[in-house]
Amino acid sequence: MYKVNISGQHVSVSDEVVSYVEESISSLERFSDQISSVNVNFTTEKHDTHKIIAEAQIHIPGADIFATSTADRHITSAIDGLMTKLENQMRKHKSKHLNKSHSGNKVDSETPEEREKQDEFNELVDRGVVTD
Repeated sequence: MYKVNISGQHVSVSDEVVSYVEESISSLERFSDQISSVNVNFTTEKHDTHKIIAEAQIHIPGADIFATSTADRHITSAIDGLMTKLENQMRKHKSKHLNKSHSGNKVDSETPEEREKQDEFNELVDRGVVTD
């Protein structure tokens, strides 16, 4: 289980928003079961109080994933944009992690027919019929 910290600066974060964020974040578990903490912060733009900025940081052992989303007045729009960005980054992290973990276990994928043709070719090269 991971810790979720939701806060707002100059933005009131209601219980509905907290439950919506927690529900949205729970969908990210399909990309990694090693999430240790999630920090979500809501702020308003400095000179335009109608723009809401949603920022998130997800900590996974070996990586920190950051995302930011901006929306006009609707905090749920900012959360949806944020979750889309986080999903893309988590998907990218997962594919990189899978590629690294499986790269050392590659098995020779040469079929017996390919191996036989290669042996015939090597034999022809040895006899001087074909030059390499």
